[in-house]
Amino acid sequence: MTLKRFALFATLAVLACGVFAAPGSAASFDDTNPCPASGPLLVCPAFQVGQPVSMQLRALFGCDIFWWEFTNGALPAGLSMNTSGLITGTPTSTGETEPWVQVHDLLPSQGGNSWCAGDNKSQRQFVFTVNPGLSIQQQKVPGGTIGKAYSVQLTALSVTNINPVQGSPAQATWSIKSGSLPAGVTISSSGLLSGTPTAEGSYTFVVQAVGGGGVTDTETETLTVRQPIALTSQLAGAKAEVGARFSAAQTATGGAGTFTWSVGNGALPAGLTLDPTTGSITGTPAVGGRFQFTLTATDTEARTSSVAVTLVVAKKLTLDKVRLKTATTGKAYRAKVSFVGGVAPLTWKIGGKLPKGFKVTKTGLLLGTPKAAGTYRFTVTVRDALGVSAKTTLTLVVK
Repeated sequence: MTLKRFALFATLAVLACGVFAAPGSAASFDDTNPCPASGPLLVCPAFQVGQPVSMQLRALFGCDIFWWEFTNGALPAGLSMNTSGLITGTPTSTGETEPWVQVHDLLPSQGGNSWCAGDNKSQRQFVFTVNPGLSIQQQKVPGGTIGKAYSVQLTALSVTNINPVQGSPAQATWSIKSGSLPAGVTISSSGLLSGTPTAEGSYTFVVQAVGGGGVTDTETETLTVRQPIALTSQLAGAKAEVGARFSAAQTATGGAGTFTWSVGNGALPAGLTLDPTTGSITGTPAVGGRFQFTLTATDTEARTSSVAVTLVVAKKLTLDKVRLKTATTGKAYRAKVSFVGGVAPLTWKIGGKLPKGFKVTKTGLLLGTPKAAGTYRFTVTVRDALGVSAKTTLTLVVK
């Protein structure tokens, strides 16, 4: 760098001799603003990746009206300079460039002052530096709920390139620049939004992050506080059975907008599905058992509420084929009609020929005292609370 600057001194000395040898006052660069001189170099304030730039270069003397151009080198990527010396744009990556800039007098034929006798131009080398920028990563903070603890960690990225975005997590000091947080919520210097909201409403605020070297970024956020989401489920006490059509509705109130439903901490029985837009669970269970899971409703502002439920699916109602024991006339008879599954209460029905006075109880007991010998064939039908039925044919021999 020392040899390079020595060469620049020599070049500038030659240029200076050429300028002062020409008649009239030469256009000169402002060595103090906006890019102060450091030896022969004009060093501009450092820019930040991702932060818009608008900087006007300045010249003195000459014909008072100037136009600008690069004679060698260029600005950092993302920036450009017009002929009036205005540098604009948004730097896209870190780095440093050292282009040569030439300032010209604007001649009368170009729209300059009529008394301008000639273009006494000057040339200097500039230094443009782009440092990593700071970018707040939160695009939208989730909504809050009255009486429910709220905690969101804001984060920032030290950005070295924005196309594509590259960088690393940045340490920053956080604060609220303007606006206000909901009552009960505060922000820590490390960027933690936390507390328990106490009032409903939408609160807009500008959050500011200040990183190393004084790089900053701001982001406007809106934290909306709503009433708690209340869930109601028909699954409480619901009756289900393998092979029987099932339907149970869920409802949600409070929060904001529409709700999206999901299942977590477990799974629905095979054959049942959850409609994510309505919360309804429908289908035909394929397996029996006890199923525990959680239903969660999420509103449009990312607010959630969950309820833990248990659904018991009974086995499919069936009657066992049994061989009844022989009965004796004049003697009380009792036999069990065995069944599996089903949902109580059960309703029993007998069809066909049976000894007079025989009946089937609600628990499937065949009772009676036969008075006449014979062989009796009859059917037993059972129907459960879900309308599922089973039927079997039995034979009773009375001796």
